Amino acid sequence: PAMDCDYIVHVSSVDWPDEEERFEVVYEIYSIRHRHRIRVKTRVPEHDCYVDSLTDIWPGAEFMEREVFDMMGIRFNNHPDMRRILMPDDFPEGYPLRKDFPLQGKGWRDSFDFLNEGATS
Repeated sequence: PAMDCDYIVHVSSVDWPDEEERFEVVYEIYSIRHRHRIRVKTRVPEHDCYVDSLTDIWPGAEFMEREVFDMMGIRFNNHPDMRRILMPDDFPEGYPLRKDFPLQGKGWRDSFDFLNEGATS
């Protein structure tokens, strides 16, 4: 309460593939009244990949936690709506921001219909 951090600025994550606790979840919070910010980091092992959600404290964390889940596969316990937010629901496998995700992708671009630039119809 003394810190009075009433605003969640950002939730992000980092992938440290060579570390025992491979993932790091980063929360940045801010006090509007005191005009200070705090960054809180916690490490998460790959085999037990979850942390508790902070949406009960900062409801604004809901979409940001969903993005971390969607891109990195880190689950947030007690999250009110833990599902994908950016990737399609039927995304077949993997998490695109993990460092072991294939850089070349899965070849889906080959099946997209592209418009010819400058074409008139």
